[in-house]
Amino acid sequence: MPKLLVVDDEHDICDFVKNFFQERGFEVFTASNGDEALAMVKEDKPDIVLLDVKMKGMDGIAALKHIKDIDRSLKVIMVTALEDQDKMVEASKLGACDYITKPLVLDHLEQTVDKRLKEMPDQGLKGEFSER
Repeated sequence: MPKLLVVDDEHDICDFVKNFFQERGFEVFTASNGDEALAMVKEDKPDIVLLDVKMKGMDGIAALKHIKDIDRSLKVIMVTALEDQDKMVEASKLGACDYITKPLVLDHLEQTVDKRLKEMPDQGLKGEFSER
């Protein structure tokens, strides 16, 4: 079962994404800020992180730096309300594998997560949830 961590200070978004992916067989964790996310990365060892760029306290870029210090191989997909090329270039240099914009389009979100899962070695997940 793939593990997904959703990090967003908007609780409605966390709940929405959590329900969507739980229905597709994921184990989903949520965090409302960067500090919670770091603790969950260490404890729950997710396969993929959906990380909001703009949050109160530690923003997504700072959280990304710390996440990559914990696990360089972890797939991190940045989520942003505004398409800010400078932030996305910075996130890419820090190791983010992709980014998506809000409002979230579920088909695009699912395709992006599926694409990143298929890149992971030894997951046995290839196409598992995309056929549902």
